[in-house]
Amino acid sequence: MSFNWDYFNETLATLQTWDIHRQSISSLGLLIAFLAFRWGVIFSIRRWSAPTFDEKRRWILQIKNISLIILAAGLFGIWATELRAFALSLVAVAAAVAISTKEILQCFMGGLWKASVRPFELGDRIEIAGFRGEVIDQNLLSTTLLEIGPAREVNQLSGRQVVVPNSLFLANPVHNQSLQQKYVLQTIRLMPSPGEDWKALERLLLEVANKECAHFLEGARHSMARLALREGLDLPRVEPRVSFQYDDLGRLHATLRFPTPLDRVSRTEQAIIRSVLQARGVPTPPAPAAGP
Repeated sequence: MSFNWDYFNETLATLQTWDIHRQSISSLGLLIAFLAFRWGVIFSIRRWSAPTFDEKRRWILQIKNISLIILAAGLFGIWATELRAFALSLVAVAAAVAISTKEILQCFMGGLWKASVRPFELGDRIEIAGFRGEVIDQNLLSTTLLEIGPAREVNQLSGRQVVVPNSLFLANPVHNQSLQQKYVLQTIRLMPSPGEDWKALERLLLEVANKECAHFLEGARHSMARLALREGLDLPRVEPRVSFQYDDLGRLHATLRFPTPLDRVSRTEQAIIRSVLQARGVPTPPAPAAGP
């Protein structure tokens, strides 16, 4: 107990020797200047006739992040002397503070990793640790996604936002669906009906896919060729194709791969599925029996 009182009295005496008023006034002036500068720049960008809305939103995010870094550096410069003196009396508390702020530090490091590696950009569709969505906002601590799903097989926006801590990027791989920016390769998996000819099913899937993808197949082919040339990769062909696999229970599955514009993934997928259902004559499942 006497140690705690001595530590308290020593800390109090140190605080009384600080010129807190000068630093407080300087910090307040810096904060006012920061808010005025940030508001003025963002207001100007919002009035700017940008080529696209995403370009304007990307500049606003960059100004927000850069201004926060400048504010933090300014506050540190104002309080540097006092912080050094205060740190000498908080050596015993430093370990506890580090543990309590571990998650925040990891989020900050994840934000720095994103800024340096740039695994995705604003507007990309990504998947991280089971979360899928379109990137609509990001900063040094978190990334905001417009959710896709929520079920794994659903490829349309749910209308919900998911805020992902940046600490996840340090320990989980990032799947970026927007590699080509405009076109992606999508897959649909289904099981042949009992007694159905798998060759006939393959012909049906290819016929439907080629019909639905005909008006943008050439654009997808050129986009993939440009990407392969720019990155030096041997990328797959974009033409629809069907492959077959057996699952652990010995059941046969057919997987259709087809190209689609990034902003039409769900519509193209649904159009193909509906055409296949209609061609196969799949009946509507009966309604469940009413309870007693």
